[in-house]
Amino acid sequence: MTGTTAPSSTHRPGPSTRERMRWAPVETGLGMEPDPSSSRDRTRLRAPLHDGVRTGDGRVLTVLPALLADSGIGYLVYSTARLDAGAPTLDLRIDLAGAPAPDARWLVAELTLLHLDDEIGVGRAEMRDDTGVLVAHAVVTMALTAVPDRPGGLARPGGSIDPDAAPRTDGTGSTDGADFRSTLPPFDPARLAPENLEIDDATGDAVFTPGPSTVNLNGTTHGAVLSGLAQSAQASHLRRAGADQVRPLSLTVDFLRPAHVDTTLRARSEIVRDGRRFWSVRTELLLPDGRPAVRAVGGGLRTAG
Repeated sequence: MTGTTAPSSTHRPGPSTRERMRWAPVETGLGMEPDPSSSRDRTRLRAPLHDGVRTGDGRVLTVLPALLADSGIGYLVYSTARLDAGAPTLDLRIDLAGAPAPDARWLVAELTLLHLDDEIGVGRAEMRDDTGVLVAHAVVTMALTAVPDRPGGLARPGGSIDPDAAPRTDGTGSTDGADFRSTLPPFDPARLAPENLEIDDATGDAVFTPGPSTVNLNGTTHGAVLSGLAQSAQASHLRRAGADQVRPLSLTVDFLRPAHVDTTLRARSEIVRDGRRFWSVRTELLLPDGRPAVRAVGGGLRTAG
């Protein structure tokens, strides 16, 4: 791989990639799988649409398109670059379009690897339901320079991209060569519904401990879960501020440092634009020492009540 590689087509995941998907608790919990229409020149993943991932207005929890984009591009980078473990996500941008059709059964992501060099990989995901409705579009950037030397490497002393991280005691590492996620329970996306978040009445922060079912290939909390948490915390914050009729249109997420699955996060939000028609909310997912693990900015419009 050179420093100027720019793939012009998609790359179909191989058997090893499917094996990684089989053990992934977030992917398993949301039912992500290769789409039957995938081919040599077209990579597609899909996840089922059901009540557990739909919102009250018929749209989908952000964790679902975030998963298809983050994991899908991650698997393209992983397989094309022939990595031993996952490439940490640097940033994720999701543009939300229409709501899935009421009778839609699947959300399908068509994935394209836009660029790959020795330092970063960039990919795009276009997500439609199985009736053809465009639901979301996303662009993901991943860092190859911080890839751990083995699956679960970020969960171990010396393996973290955060130089100040403490040694792990939660058992997310693997010492026998087996996939360390193989015995973990699947993730329940209902945990990220705004109405299910725990709110600290004193601060207004949403409080969330990820737990083992949120782990990614590197042994830390999956970026899709962190993205979904940020957007749900923003929805909850807007409701408490009296903005009940809103439509999210975009979410930009910057991943600053890993969040380990046994760490309690505080989602602290503030409204930075509060117009008659448009709004914007900034959210930080804070570690116990006050450092941000994630910064996210969401925007959208007010709808008629």
